[in-house]
Amino acid sequence: MTWYTIGTLSFPATWISILAGFLVTGLFLSIRKMKETSNWFGNVAFIFILTWKLSVIFFQFEMVLSNPLSILYFNGGLKGYWLGVIASIVYTYFYVKKNNVRIEEFVQAWILFIVIYEFISLIVLHESLIWVFIQLILGFIVMILSFSRAKQTVWQLQIMVLYIGALAIIYSFQHELISLPMATYVIIALILSILAKIRRLDHD
Repeated sequence: MTWYTIGTLSFPATWISILAGFLVTGLFLSIRKMKETSNWFGNVAFIFILTWKLSVIFFQFEMVLSNPLSILYFNGGLKGYWLGVIASIVYTYFYVKKNNVRIEEFVQAWILFIVIYEFISLIVLHESLIWVFIQLILGFIVMILSFSRAKQTVWQLQIMVLYIGALAIIYSFQHELISLPMATYVIIALILSILAKIRRLDHD
């Protein structure tokens, strides 16, 4: 794993990719004036990061107790990551039930997040320019297709599934098919598909 250091703070390259994905996607939603989706995405980003960061208190309680400042330098690790994902999913479920949201916008936001995350990851991890070029072209095509029918939920879901499938093939070539990003992509895709189904049933 590649690490970066700023002053006394060291952090993995994936943090840069995750933050870039959140920032760019959030900016996109704000520019497109997708108010409900922008509110949801901003809250999800906050909940995920805060849960992941503060979960170190639960999983490394003795260390935090002896050195409270360690909260600034550590997170909950893999367990904390999945706890953050679960917290985000639970929040999303209740947000969808409570508000008049457009699931297709949620899906499009998730697609864009993946595109940005994948592209930035290749750069910060110093991957081959060939893979960077492939991801750039793939991401560009996916976003063009997504924008072409932005208000069609089924279309957005199909593009999301096809994109994740394409990424699965790329990851398999890199012997990383069973990995944290792919697991996250698939789980969130399933959740969004289920929420789209629930939303459709509520409207029937």
